[in-house]
Amino acid sequence: MKSLMKWVGMALLAIVVAGGAALGLMRAGAFNPSWEQVKERWAGPPSKFVKVGAVTLHVRDEGQGPVVLMLHSSMSNLRIWDAWADRLKTRHRVIRIDWPPYGLSIDPRPSTGLQGVMKLVEAFVEQEKLDHFAIVGSSSGATLSVLYAAAHPDKVTALALSTLPLEAPPPTHVNWAETATIWMHENVVPNYYPKFFYRWTLSSLYGTPSRLKDETVDWYYDTNNLQGGFARVRAYYQANKKSLWKKGAGAEAAQIRVPILLQWGDRDIVLPTYLADKAVKQFANAPVTLIHYPDVGHYPMLELPDKTGADLDAFLSRVEKPATKTQ
Repeated sequence: MKSLMKWVGMALLAIVVAGGAALGLMRAGAFNPSWEQVKERWAGPPSKFVKVGAVTLHVRDEGQGPVVLMLHSSMSNLRIWDAWADRLKTRHRVIRIDWPPYGLSIDPRPSTGLQGVMKLVEAFVEQEKLDHFAIVGSSSGATLSVLYAAAHPDKVTALALSTLPLEAPPPTHVNWAETATIWMHENVVPNYYPKFFYRWTLSSLYGTPSRLKDETVDWYYDTNNLQGGFARVRAYYQANKKSLWKKGAGAEAAQIRVPILLQWGDRDIVLPTYLADKAVKQFANAPVTLIHYPDVGHYPMLELPDKTGADLDAFLSRVEKPATKTQ
């Protein structure tokens, strides 16, 4: 019995030592992929990298025709638009960017929140000499789209927005396992989240979790675990707390007059459906088309790409069609 207890004790000690060593390596960034590794894996053709002031911007620019600018959500990147971009680029010039602090774009300066991102988009639009275009935005990228459209009514021809926050989103419930992992991240390993966390989180954001693809989990894991990424994201959120989310974007929404498509997943745990009806009212001076998807969550373009992409394509075709002259 003493011998057995000795071996059990040694095994437990080994587990504790190994666990401590693993935590130490995580804190040191040993498990974080490098920017070069992630670029090699996820930024093949047609990706390119464009300097916009101090920022190195990850861009995909495909197709010809009316311009569509696509702005992703927080914690994601331009890959969320893959299916929609493939559909639209047959008759549009589709431009997608990673906006900092997300994806593979690099801004060496401290984040100033979504207002700073808008200045970057403004600079990119001027640099690319884009005159008139529609904007497609998701979640915080949809908020960014509203801010830009209100500031530049001469440039934006239409908005297509999915799950749009015009004010600080309500608290989101997470299960005990996610809560424990978040606590570990915030208090013990601030520079790393394991892949299973991204699978849990994305599954909870899907209305039908079985639609989640392994590839989506992989690029979420890689791009969000980039070295130094979590510090940049924290700076971004703190900046938004001090500025944008103190007032929201309702005033900007009321300034917009171009056609708007709202695509809303009715199982979205981040932005419940009552916010869709509220957003329609806040766009008081614009024609709004609201489409609900009963079994979809926060990412319509990822979860139900064919149906939601067809609805987007139909909307753009309608608003881009020249008006018929009356006799």
